Amino acid sequence: MSRHWRGGNALLRMAGPSALRAGARANDVGMMLRAMTLARNAAQRGEVPVGAVVYHGRTVVTEHANDRELTGDPTGHAELVAMRDAGRARRAWRLSDCSLAVTLEPCAMCAGAIVNARIGRVFFGAHDPKAGACGSLWSIPADGRLNHRPPIVAGILAKTCGRQLTSFFARRRQERTASRDASTKPSPRISRNTTVA
Repeated sequence: MSRHWRGGNALLRMAGPSALRAGARANDVGMMLRAMTLARNAAQRGEVPVGAVVYHGRTVVTEHANDRELTGDPTGHAELVAMRDAGRARRAWRLSDCSLAVTLEPCAMCAGAIVNARIGRVFFGAHDPKAGACGSLWSIPADGRLNHRPPIVAGILAKTCGRQLTSFFARRRQERTASRDASTKPSPRISRNTTVA
């Protein structure tokens, strides 16, 4: 599936200055927008809204969103599943000529998979201060002891990607509070003095 991104300058402005300095192109921003759509759809299914696209040039190889709730698979992170599917689609585990766009900074598991899949370039949206392994807590893909160190471009559409996540978790907290409140309401009592005919 190939798509030429029109309005490249507008897409580049959306990316943010740090992403531009790090080498993001209009196509990379377009792929991030695609990943954000996947994330939005995941949120509607009750999944944490993270989307990922593996692509070669302007061609999407695979795309996926988080599916841990649906599948019960603890490894069901968007980027991991997208890379797994890309390897199958191409019948090769090396994805060195592919790029990855993902809406949230990869965790340690996914960063390890990025190194092992030899992904050519990684673009992510929001930083993950609690589990990020591409600069926030760890820098696994940049570790000089590893045999593959892909360039990482952080912060493409970071605010928008971050808002998707914070809105999802705020909504989830509200739902849990409402559910908890509903379960703690006292049930109506029947008076002992009531006679039944």
